[in-house]
Amino acid sequence: MSTITKRFALSAALVFGTIGSASHAQVAGATAGDFVGMWKLESRTQRLADGTTRQPPVSVGYLVYTDTSQMCYVAMNPNRPKWKEPTTPTSDEALSGIMGLGAYCAGVEIHKQEGFVVHHIEIERSPNLVNTGRKRWFAFVGPDRLVLKIDTPELSLPVVEDTLTWGRVLKSQ
Repeated sequence: MSTITKRFALSAALVFGTIGSASHAQVAGATAGDFVGMWKLESRTQRLADGTTRQPPVSVGYLVYTDTSQMCYVAMNPNRPKWKEPTTPTSDEALSGIMGLGAYCAGVEIHKQEGFVVHHIEIERSPNLVNTGRKRWFAFVGPDRLVLKIDTPELSLPVVEDTLTWGRVLKSQ
């Protein structure tokens, strides 16, 4: 992992408090330890009510699970417009910056037999979501790929399915 990636991961964790046997997904045998580590967003696909799919603009992200049942998520739209003045954005620039960023940290509750995890939100960009839970259906594809599907009640039409695929960030050789 590069120094920049390490710094980014540490900063994200502080601020915002998978290919081996890829032919099959495993849930029942998953353990809490399988989640531990840093994960980089590989893809995110939303299926819409009309049957079409789309890639949302928030497409670059990291997910960190710890061995103390905590996690942090941070993601952004890489195409957010840059501010004309780096330290003094206009109101529209500031709004675009915050709307193009997703971040939260949470306690983790794993329901391995049922195949879902609940993130109990402690820190969130939106204050209204603190002390709420986010349910994610999970599947491991080999040891280094994690697929999380957002629970249906959290979705807003026209989105009827939202799937995020994460690749484990491995140590550089």
